[in-house]
Amino acid sequence: MLQQIIAIFVLKTSAGFSIFSWIAYLAKDFLEQAYKGSAFFFSDEIVSMHYFFVNTLGVIIFFIAFVQMMYYLGVMQWLIKKFAWFFFKTMNVSGAEAVVAAASPWIGLGESACLVRPYVDLMTESEIHLTMTSGFSTIAGSVLTAYISLGVPPQNLVTASVMSIPASIAISKIRYPETDEPVTRGNVVVARQEKNPPANALHAFSQGAVFGVVVAGQILANVLTIIGLVAAIDGLLIWIGKGFGIHELTLALIFGYVLYPVTFLMGVPRHEILPVSRLMATKLIANEFVAYLALSKNQATSPLSPRAYTIASYALCGFANIGSVGITIGVLSALAPGKAKQIVRLAPSAMICGFLSTMQAAAIAGMLV
Repeated sequence: MLQQIIAIFVLKTSAGFSIFSWIAYLAKDFLEQAYKGSAFFFSDEIVSMHYFFVNTLGVIIFFIAFVQMMYYLGVMQWLIKKFAWFFFKTMNVSGAEAVVAAASPWIGLGESACLVRPYVDLMTESEIHLTMTSGFSTIAGSVLTAYISLGVPPQNLVTASVMSIPASIAISKIRYPETDEPVTRGNVVVARQEKNPPANALHAFSQGAVFGVVVAGQILANVLTIIGLVAAIDGLLIWIGKGFGIHELTLALIFGYVLYPVTFLMGVPRHEILPVSRLMATKLIANEFVAYLALSKNQATSPLSPRAYTIASYALCGFANIGSVGITIGVLSALAPGKAKQIVRLAPSAMICGFLSTMQAAAIAGMLV
């Protein structure tokens, strides 16, 4: 019900679209301030090329430093308390879960978990699973411009991300129901004491920046190795496929057919199911940018119908892909080293739940077009 209300508010009213677009662009503009620091070390030309190492990791380091300063000033504690009360009353989730889920559409997969850094090592398995699922089910304000430049309607991107918040909560809690008592359920009841508390706000910002480098290193290592593993599996599949006369047998091709019935259930017209399912497979194996790029090229040669295009643009709007598993494992493992085994075990399940959240949003959008 909440998803339908959000969809109608954003898709059918100019006020709804304007409000959520403003929030998305505000988050984008704030996070892009980190590019000035990256340009100091590299150059404006390098930054404009949007390399993952230069841009994404730089934004994460800057954002973690900023959040650490907000914790020192007491802003984050106040925010978590407010979210805790509201979401406990409306959706029966903890304050930490609420903050991450609500922030994911605006600041992204890695940064949203950093908002509740002091509480990650106290999270239950259900909370950890939802933290990852909410990140996988949305995109970030910082990448809106890139997708809009490919011709994707901004209202589709904004609405899909916002609609995925309640979907990710519902699907994650079905997959991993809460069996323990979260410490931020209804209120922040644990005041975390740091071993070396900062002397002032600037010191807190500096400490956060140093920790951001640790998180960035974890992300870099995990993404590099996971993408390499996927490439190795594709190479093996291609070699096997040649023996059976199947050319270019890859994970993306296999999942394109696996997702065929799911695409049908989302309401895609019958003659367009296979092209859309292959786009979804591309998003799952590669990433959503590659999938949106393929969608843009497809529209130039053999365009989809308005209904199929709308459903596809919603279904692709999320970070649920194999590479992002490396990012979320890297971030959460750095935030809570003691829970690294749980994080690695839960990450694939969370990615699938995030993928299902975007498909649910796409199906609802298909009902309104």
